[in-house]
Amino acid sequence: MPQHILVADDDSALRRLLTLMLQGSGYRVTTASNGTQALEQMESERPDLLCCDLMMPDLHGFEVLKIVKARPHLAHIPVVIITAAGQEAEVEKALELGAARCVLKPFAKAHILSVIRDVLPPPA
Repeated sequence: MPQHILVADDDSALRRLLTLMLQGSGYRVTTASNGTQALEQMESERPDLLCCDLMMPDLHGFEVLKIVKARPHLAHIPVVIITAAGQEAEVEKALELGAARCVLKPFAKAHILSVIRDVLPPPA
């Protein structure tokens, strides 16, 4: 069974782009359009990895990250934060809060896939 990645981003074009890139590399992908939906899906689907945007309308990516890392049954799931270039302070904060890695937009397909391979636990 392919590894499962949840992509949480309020930008529908970016969700589609990441879905196509990740599915093309053999991952199973589900998406969430906001932080609340992402947390609900984390609980119900238990993905192998969460790719989460920082700037979302209801729950900021930092809040999603804090909640995931505070829940013992989810804390082991790696979180890759995606944010706009020029946000170095946010990158540091995300890493301090437990993000596995941060990826700056715009990103190259090879870069995001490399980051995901680095942080995803090996398949069971």
